[in-house]
Amino acid sequence: MDLRALITTHNEEDNLPDCLDSLSFVEEVWVVDSFSGDGTVDAARKRGANVLQREYISPSDQKNWALDRMGEGWILILDADERVTPELREEILSVISAPEHEAYWIPRRNFFLGRRMKHAGWERDGVVRLIRGEGNRYDDALVHEKMVCRGRVGRLTHPLEHHTYRHWPDYLERMMRYSLSGGRQMHEEGEPSSILRVLLRPGARFLRMYLLQRGFMDGARGFLVCIGSACQVSLKHAVHWGLDHRIGSWFKND
Repeated sequence: MDLRALITTHNEEDNLPDCLDSLSFVEEVWVVDSFSGDGTVDAARKRGANVLQREYISPSDQKNWALDRMGEGWILILDADERVTPELREEILSVISAPEHEAYWIPRRNFFLGRRMKHAGWERDGVVRLIRGEGNRYDDALVHEKMVCRGRVGRLTHPLEHHTYRHWPDYLERMMRYSLSGGRQMHEEGEPSSILRVLLRPGARFLRMYLLQRGFMDGARGFLVCIGSACQVSLKHAVHWGLDHRIGSWFKND
């Protein structure tokens, strides 16, 4: 079996041990760390992972840099807050023993502040994470990067467990980071911006997730997920509009 795993990290000492423990069935684990200030590197080395450190530019850049060095064979890509369940492990091993595709989409079972989310669109979440190392790479997105595959993509049935957002500061910090990156990407790609998008898109996002996708059925957490997503949309379009109109210096390296 030629199966390795890749995890990119930054300050993930709380999440990483459980992630690595769920990967005991792979031959080798690569952790590419962007100079964490906590115990992430020690946690990775303690569990036998190969650790490389590199300055972070974007999620796609970090992962593609690692994939270029990992070479050929099957690679399972995870975030530190994800876990491979026993059922998914067996399905992965079965698939790569007689593969029909060059890459595989894996559904995700998402948890928000400790509880599983079953609505608001989160129940349909999934990502391409099991790939052959040769020829499959991420696009150059600054946020929510996507795998560009050289052939047809298969689908697995058993989900990854995704324990996103450990606490409120984590949620708010990432919401801000995604908004800044998303707005900057829209600006760099030349998409049109407008005040109307800042005003109208957030409400439309909230109504879609909370009512049409039944986020209300997840209780208080469902409301928080939907209102948080609406706030992120508002900030993203505000950043985009501000960059288009050259209002101030929005980023440290501008």
